[in-house]
Amino acid sequence: MSNPPSDSWDDLTGFLNRARWPTLPKPKPTFFSIAGIKKAEVPLSNVYAFFFASGAAHGLGTLFVEALLDVLHSRLPADTVRPVLAAAIHAPREYPMRDRQRLDILVHNGPIASSVEGATFVVLLENKIEHWQANAFENYWASIPALPYKAGIVLGLHPEETTPPWHFISHLELVGAVEERLGPLLTQANAEYLPVLFHLLENLKQMSGVNPKEFGAAFNYAQQHRKALAPAQQLLKSITPEGLAATVKEAFGPDYQQRKSFDDRVDIQRQGWPDFRYVVFFGDILDLTKSATFTITLYDGMGNKQQTAAWRAYFTALPECIEPGIRFQSWFPYDELVVGKMYEFTGSSLDDLKKAIASALIDWKPLEAHWFSRPTPPDTLI
Repeated sequence: MSNPPSDSWDDLTGFLNRARWPTLPKPKPTFFSIAGIKKAEVPLSNVYAFFFASGAAHGLGTLFVEALLDVLHSRLPADTVRPVLAAAIHAPREYPMRDRQRLDILVHNGPIASSVEGATFVVLLENKIEHWQANAFENYWASIPALPYKAGIVLGLHPEETTPPWHFISHLELVGAVEERLGPLLTQANAEYLPVLFHLLENLKQMSGVNPKEFGAAFNYAQQHRKALAPAQQLLKSITPEGLAATVKEAFGPDYQQRKSFDDRVDIQRQGWPDFRYVVFFGDILDLTKSATFTITLYDGMGNKQQTAAWRAYFTALPECIEPGIRFQSWFPYDELVVGKMYEFTGSSLDDLKKAIASALIDWKPLEAHWFSRPTPPDTLI
């Protein structure tokens, strides 16, 4: 891609020097993102079930159920009778349906959690995050007897077409309804579980993307300054993963070859050696909202879990790993990752990046004699 005209760069430089950007809060890590379960449906359903159960230790009573009904009844006919939640509300997970199927959460007011017998209120709840799945919604509905109040709800990130009697509600809509009702209930809540609640709500917001107010502010600002921002947009599009992958290969030198590259990393293999290679993660360099770092990790492409664990134990005990701080890095959910190290990048050019990677490889050269000398881990460790 060719560079924009110099006057465009001058416009951009002047704009950046005097710009007053809209305030867009930076996402904060939540327990869910820290634990790596930010978009995992099963853990999210478990937490939802905890807060939907009125007698659970959170002390918030029927907050989540009432909030859910707030959203649901906002799109039902005005004369639809809303239930009075007098009895305890249960929210069992994986509730058995006909044909050996299971529902994510069944919210009801029966005498016992494991059965809807004696209940007058029930909500069938399916929790979705990334995609609509081909659940047997008709079978789910038919599996629960007719009750004075019965509703079917799909909770999801993106609007989906539902067939009556099912309704779609977004996670973000539920968050908004919960927050509207939360204030007066804070004094009765169990303080031990309020952090869990706040982390849940924040995680759901982050999963749902930029909220409408923030999106509106960003869109308005971009439209008002299209000419000034165009060179910046072109600049950012020109910074490609392929270019970073090529730079990493150059830093490793002629004895190494580039294998696969992805949006955030590249595999580098020493020529003539078995399928043991380096994985260089450079995603944070491309993300200008994060601190610029790269991570170098040994990858055992031929090993199974047992062999990789043996290699990991072998390397972490070596002085050559201990001294420079090379250890297991769980930055990517691959069982084949052996040991790695993160490095800060403080430079401002591709040449600086090549020098930084070449300097980082000083930590790894003493290990190659150990790593490349055997096709399998030491027998004593298997």
